[in-house]
Amino acid sequence: MTTTTVARPRPFSRRNVGKFALSAGVVYLGCAIVALIAIGPFLWMLSTSFKLPGDVVAMPPEPLPNPATTENYTSLINNPILPFRTFVGNSTYIAVLVIIGRLLVCALAAYGFARLRFRGRDLAFGMLLGCLMIPDMLMILPLYATYVQVGLVNTHFPLIVPPILSNTFGTFLLRQFFLSIPREYEEAALVDGASHLRIFVSIMLPLAKPALATLAILTFVSSWNDFFNPLIYLSDVDKFTLPVGLAFFQNESGADYGPLMAGATLSIIPTVVLFVLTQRQFTRGIAMTGLKS
Repeated sequence: MTTTTVARPRPFSRRNVGKFALSAGVVYLGCAIVALIAIGPFLWMLSTSFKLPGDVVAMPPEPLPNPATTENYTSLINNPILPFRTFVGNSTYIAVLVIIGRLLVCALAAYGFARLRFRGRDLAFGMLLGCLMIPDMLMILPLYATYVQVGLVNTHFPLIVPPILSNTFGTFLLRQFFLSIPREYEEAALVDGASHLRIFVSIMLPLAKPALATLAILTFVSSWNDFFNPLIYLSDVDKFTLPVGLAFFQNESGADYGPLMAGATLSIIPTVVLFVLTQRQFTRGIAMTGLKS
């Protein structure tokens, strides 16, 4: 008969507690320094948006507005040449359409690759993943030439339809999530006579809310902050999106930093609010989307 010796945990001594508190304090201090460095530019942007025009470029710079004013916000919203409300409206409806379309298209494609069995499925999915290696800049010239021929330049079509149909990452993300769902749900529904469309709508989509929320947030951020594509395809001021519109506060004679910082401050509010409202779903979607093949 053999006996096993169970190691007793060492009791905490004052010395061990002191070492633990010191190491934890160093970690927290390092995190606080990194967070301050990361949030510093945003705090400076917020402070600058409330400064008087003469104080924006004052030397030495003042960290806080003295006195604080909303003149920059007023001039931004009431600017007759650069209509801020129009920019916000264009960016909002483009982002909403892209989110709705991308979630629908990517979810349907991901369900087909994850649950349906058909000839050439793995080859098609491999080709889809191969598209991730194609740089977006490589497609600008052929796409622009095509849109010129069909008369779609200076419209919002290139900003809405291609991002919906060509998002391979969203399909990959949702496919990995669908693979993590037990097949027993699907098999029970098939035994009861449900179609694949009914399974997709009634079972898969409700279970995939975290992954859908993750894809929606990533889509909103990419569409809301997209600067290059609107700059290439749009030429009328009343069709500009918010990033392009704010860029026109800078010109060859300088930059109007007050309204520019005010516009930048207002532009990040929707992203912050969306993340705060959906951060739990976003975290779950990232954590639960594995790499199951």
